[in-house]
Amino acid sequence: MMRGILLFTAALVSTACADVNLHLKDGRILPAKQLRRDKDSIVATLEIPAKEPGGPSTTGDFGFPLRDVFKLDFPKPAVLDTAPNLIADGKATEALAQLEPVIKFYSGFRDAPGSWWMELVPVQIEALLALRKDKEANDASEQFDRLSENPEVKKFSKAFTAVARTRKGDHEAALPLYDEMAKETERMDILGLVAANKGESLVALADALAQKGEMEQAAVRYEEALLSFLRVPALYRMQRMYLPQALYGSARTYFGMQDFDRARRALKELSEQFPATPEAKAAPELSAKIEKLAALRGTPASEKE
Repeated sequence: MMRGILLFTAALVSTACADVNLHLKDGRILPAKQLRRDKDSIVATLEIPAKEPGGPSTTGDFGFPLRDVFKLDFPKPAVLDTAPNLIADGKATEALAQLEPVIKFYSGFRDAPGSWWMELVPVQIEALLALRKDKEANDASEQFDRLSENPEVKKFSKAFTAVARTRKGDHEAALPLYDEMAKETERMDILGLVAANKGESLVALADALAQKGEMEQAAVRYEEALLSFLRVPALYRMQRMYLPQALYGSARTYFGMQDFDRARRALKELSEQFPATPEAKAAPELSAKIEKLAALRGTPASEKE
């Protein structure tokens, strides 16, 4: 298995390093064999035509100031498609192994137009969150924010700050950050992150209210939580890595609302579609709670899936 991962990641990096068109602001387009960063310049390996007809061509390295570069025409890294699916399938460790060398390659071009660094790092952070490596995810988020002046990166960092607060149980403080992010970005991956994790905070607040007997306030929070979780399959279904969290969160919410049939169906879908995820592994405990309370409430067995 490890050998297969190494071969795959090597293929991903070699794809990133394949011929890349270097677009300059003066209108020239230069096909580069390789690119590397040297301080404030992009060094391109270019093919030099033969001096004599029929003679061999050669290659040489040429430096171009970053200020003169319009775009580096890198192809989309395949890992941007494979890693989210691996996370959704409970294989976040494998996703991290694939992401690491590609992120390392693009980190040298992180402030260059055309780099995929800004798209890759959020997936890495989501993989860490899926593995419950909250400290590493927070460190990666802070570094992400520190290394870039791009306004979009600042928005991502705010979203990850909100998730960190949710994980720490500081739910009231997390909610306004989620609301800000939902207004500030159109990125589907970040909106999916916001919807799933805002739901986590809302259902936790609802559970706390229910435990105190404040059922009307709890009902409002449960409704808000459900709407947030359901945004993932309704609006961000292509962001598959958030679906297990949304399904489990929906089951928790339905349980809190004592809608046992829907809670069962959510857990059934979770177990069938994402059996290797941490959420699916936590499902039996929640299922037992559902059946215990359903029995106390006299839910007919015929209503069970």
